[in-house]
Amino acid sequence: MSALIPHDASVTGHLVDGIFHYLFVATGACFVVMVAVLLIATIFHRAGRGPARYTHGRNRVSYVLTALMALSIFLGVDVVAMRRSAVDLRQHFWRFPDGDPSALRVEVTAQQWAWTFRYAGADGRFDTADDVVTLNELHVPVGTPIYLKLRSKDVVHSFYLPNFRTKIDAVPGNTTRLWFEAREPGAFEIGCAQHCGVSHYKMRAQLFATSAEEFKRWLARAAADSALRRDTGPPAAVPEVDGWDWEN
Repeated sequence: MSALIPHDASVTGHLVDGIFHYLFVATGACFVVMVAVLLIATIFHRAGRGPARYTHGRNRVSYVLTALMALSIFLGVDVVAMRRSAVDLRQHFWRFPDGDPSALRVEVTAQQWAWTFRYAGADGRFDTADDVVTLNELHVPVGTPIYLKLRSKDVVHSFYLPNFRTKIDAVPGNTTRLWFEAREPGAFEIGCAQHCGVSHYKMRAQLFATSAEEFKRWLARAAADSALRRDTGPPAAVPEVDGWDWEN
């Protein structure tokens, strides 16, 4: 299946791939059994082997057999997948790095049809004059938990990282969050998985995972660029609309 899905570049992506692989094998086995039953019925009840025998499946044996087959599929496929998913969510995907000082925190603002990424500046706080802001480019260091909080300025968007097997909606009036960790460097696509308007197809961005040293060099350059782009007019005349206090 690896050739049919995007390359996994995250530390937790194998958990999602494992569930998909299990569902693929389990449903494939059910399909093989069903085809075998149909072939057997076709061979043993073909024309020329005596009079046809009809049944509406209303006897006790049919009821019991149907119930056992349905229960086996439900327990073997649905319940197992649900249990594995619940365990992975509790132990990994929902364990946000709130108290991890090494985590990189980034605020994401979605709007038709772009992604804005905001890093805290030298003061370590968001929504201040030294914030580092990029458009459609998310830079992260490899081997570091990346903690995102997302908001939308207009409609519902969905922040999708196919190479990291995760996504979350950006909803107007709400703050959503997710985290991931890159295990290898590279450039990866960021998409919007929720139809958000006529130019939805244009809402794409790039995630660049680099070494910690290279990320620090990029952040220094990005901070200088953000300072050059910043409007120095009166604060009342130039309201800051995209940033927010991380704790809110």
